[in-house]
Amino acid sequence: FRCPSPRLSCIMRIAIAAAVGLVAAYDNGAPHSKLPPLGWSSWVALAPDAEHPIFDFCDEAAVRHAIDAYHSVGLYDAGYRHFHLDDCWAGGRDSKGFLYPEKRHFPNGMKAVVDYAHSKNLTFGLYTCAGTEVCVGGRPGSKDHWDNDAQIFASWGVDWVKMDWCNTDGMKPADTYPLMSKAMNKTGRNMHFNMCEWGKDDPWTWGPAVAQSWRMAGDHHGDWGSTKKVVEQSAKIPAENTGKPYGWNDMDMLETGNYDQAAHPNGKMSNMTETEYKTEFSMWAISASPLVVTTPLMNCSTADGKPIMRNGGQGIRGLTHPAMEKKRSCTINRVAQLSKASCEEGKSYGCFDNNQSMWTEHGCRAYFTLDGGDRSILCDHDGHERHICDPEDEPTPEVKCTAWISDLQKEILLNKEIIAINQDVTPQGRPVKDGDLTVWARHLSDGSVAVALYNAEDKDEEMFVSFESLGWDKTQQAAVRDLWQHKDMGMATGRYPEKTVTVEAHGTVMLRLTKHTEVVV
Repeated sequence: FRCPSPRLSCIMRIAIAAAVGLVAAYDNGAPHSKLPPLGWSSWVALAPDAEHPIFDFCDEAAVRHAIDAYHSVGLYDAGYRHFHLDDCWAGGRDSKGFLYPEKRHFPNGMKAVVDYAHSKNLTFGLYTCAGTEVCVGGRPGSKDHWDNDAQIFASWGVDWVKMDWCNTDGMKPADTYPLMSKAMNKTGRNMHFNMCEWGKDDPWTWGPAVAQSWRMAGDHHGDWGSTKKVVEQSAKIPAENTGKPYGWNDMDMLETGNYDQAAHPNGKMSNMTETEYKTEFSMWAISASPLVVTTPLMNCSTADGKPIMRNGGQGIRGLTHPAMEKKRSCTINRVAQLSKASCEEGKSYGCFDNNQSMWTEHGCRAYFTLDGGDRSILCDHDGHERHICDPEDEPTPEVKCTAWISDLQKEILLNKEIIAINQDVTPQGRPVKDGDLTVWARHLSDGSVAVALYNAEDKDEEMFVSFESLGWDKTQQAAVRDLWQHKDMGMATGRYPEKTVTVEAHGTVMLRLTKHTEVVV
């Protein structure tokens, strides 16, 4: 059921359809929402100039170049369509209570950025938070501004809205998220609503009435312990709540292939092995989670070929910042605050005219940009006394930036056979036996079954899948394909393999089984 017309509110239409039994999930006409969203997020990926990515940073130039790189690295050709700008962009509220983007970083406003994404056929998403402030940086949250924020998002052409759950003392998710959902539908614009209350109140039981996707667990970080925990929590979702068209359990962003080239949110570095990254993608895919990766999409090096950072990274020095001119006088902007102590220009930080240096005091620690964003600097000194911070004295080298993801990321993120397991309308995959996480299955709409042999242990394990556990007869024959090897494994009867397959520690074997009678010759 779709709600493309503002003449009758989507809330009313959904209510009418539900009353007559027509609606199974929440479809308000938002693009690329019937199936689990495929996309990219800015969370650990952007930076001013050609610097290492900075957690909680974004600006117009960085966003535009990421949009271009999205196509160049192959994400679009592999089926990805969502482009999400996470917590980094808001500048404040105007006198009428409407949000506006940080003016120095987005001098042409947010609509210009959204329009650019649309010109590249991408679905554009923005972040907000249900509380008084967002989770990082002290920016305004949406509490008691539901209509204002929904209206401004619609006026900018936003297609997808993520609403986080920080600074929400005394609030209840099941009471709060419907307020934003209703406000968004009142605008008449079809926007996907992604709830991010970290699985606190079993959102899979009430989320389908107000949103197309919802986080089913806390934040995921790119380490094995976090990945294993999220998979465990996915397995606990009751079978009757395991996703359906326009209603998906979101396991959080993928950190696929991130090492030094990405920012480190909250000091947590992504550091998994190749095997663990493949398991991350496998288990998100079979669980029908949105597949939204956060990773830098640019690699910058100097004219002599020296990389800007180990393993490359996001950077844009030498590329044009729209509507920004280099200034001779001292200007400073706080990009991302690191300290709990407040950082207020003129009181706890500032810059000096003519010598391109800056100072902090009273415990302020942060990343800053100097001189209209043309120079960036980290001022990270403990203590309340005044500290002087200088950019590097060496002249800025000529830098070349190109669209880039690593070979490992290409192997994983662009694996269309694994993506196909994710992009289906059937309920998400789950363990074939409750309490045993070693064998997962997802029955697909063409009659085939995706199977994940998942080894969470710290040593290799021998595994197999019984066809009876899939609901098939024990004499059933099936064609078997290994989706990581991209290889047909032949016919199997009753189980696969005939004996066992060795699944390495923290690894996953991904299979697609097709009944012999359904094989097209």
